[in-house]
Amino acid sequence: MNKKKTLLIIPIVLVLTIIMSLIVPFTAAAQDDGYTPRLTAPNASIPYYSTKLNVYHQTGTPMPNCVAYAYGRIYEMNGEAPLLTHGSAGDWYGMNQRAGYYPYGQEPKVGAVACWSGHVAIVEKINKDGSVTVSESHWGGTYFDVKTFSDMHSHYGQRFQGYIYTYNNGMTKALRKKLLNAKRKTHTQYKQAVASSPEEVGEFSITNLDRTPETVPESNSLFDRFLD
Repeated sequence: MNKKKTLLIIPIVLVLTIIMSLIVPFTAAAQDDGYTPRLTAPNASIPYYSTKLNVYHQTGTPMPNCVAYAYGRIYEMNGEAPLLTHGSAGDWYGMNQRAGYYPYGQEPKVGAVACWSGHVAIVEKINKDGSVTVSESHWGGTYFDVKTFSDMHSHYGQRFQGYIYTYNNGMTKALRKKLLNAKRKTHTQYKQAVASSPEEVGEFSITNLDRTPETVPESNSLFDRFLD
């Protein structure tokens, strides 16, 4: 009898093991939003960092320069020109608050601009121990480097202001419009929005937008700021 029970338990354990092995990677993938960190210096010929697309470069303040780099990095990761187009590093956080360009706060997120009283950098990784890895450039100094901080307030003794959440998770303005129009009209027209150009992502579910405007969380209010 015991032998029969053992023989029955073994396949059950095997099945559960297989199921768990499938679930764990899926969960890990679900937590990964596809953000690609930049941990090496950008080539000066990349348009986001050159006179072709970078407004700081165009106005005579190219890299090495923290705001020129941050502008180019935002452009690179979103595929759209940043809304922050002028000012020095110490201006960005307050300027963004006043203008309402992007959400902001004190919690680190990948793709966010970390702002100090005289410096900006881009959050590339948030590590398991809670430390934050940033990419940055330095005016009149290092062209590009990567640093990891356990305390953001310790960066060169400058006052830490907070994060500007500039990363849009791969959504372009054109796709954002389609998703909002679908929500406001049929709610089904763009349940799966298929990209029609390289500027749009391949697919994007609007599950989080299937609500009345009154119940859309504040975090989604960023969509409306990008409408023409």
